[in-house]
Amino acid sequence: MFRTIARYEEAGLGLPYPVVLIDAAEEEIDHQTGERIGVSIPDLDGLVAALTVSRAFSPIQLHGSEVRFIRRAVGMSAKQLASALQIDPATFSRWENDKQSVGEWADKQVRMFAILLLQGHVQELGLDPKEIVGMRIRPRQDGEWPKVEMHRVHRRSDGPAETDVWDTHKLAA
Repeated sequence: MFRTIARYEEAGLGLPYPVVLIDAAEEEIDHQTGERIGVSIPDLDGLVAALTVSRAFSPIQLHGSEVRFIRRAVGMSAKQLASALQIDPATFSRWENDKQSVGEWADKQVRMFAILLLQGHVQELGLDPKEIVGMRIRPRQDGEWPKVEMHRVHRRSDGPAETDVWDTHKLAA
């Protein structure tokens, strides 16, 4: 038997902070014992894309692990993304390993790159990439992470079919 979990913290996505899933994760329950067997997350690829794009609009400076998360979300190797951004692969490696901070200009480039590659997968978020251009990237304080809550919404597509998609429930600095 499956049951939707009202609030579930997922810490296994490769980010240094948990992502809270609202009315989205499902737990499998043993019908005899009533104990949880496991938890599943629907459309994990969609969640990663929506989370990546949503994070791009939070003005807190990207952490190295977030740069790595974004790179993986767009499906590129570190060398490929460094080349696409026209930066030295060693610099990109230092960013991902949090050995060097990502400067404001480069931070915006990583965000724009992710948005441009993923926006087709998350059109329901209704986010305008132009907002990144004027965004002031705020330095991240030690231990400061965005608070992210995602939920599934029911959406009617152009045809008669309906589908559930990921949406940002709350993304606060």
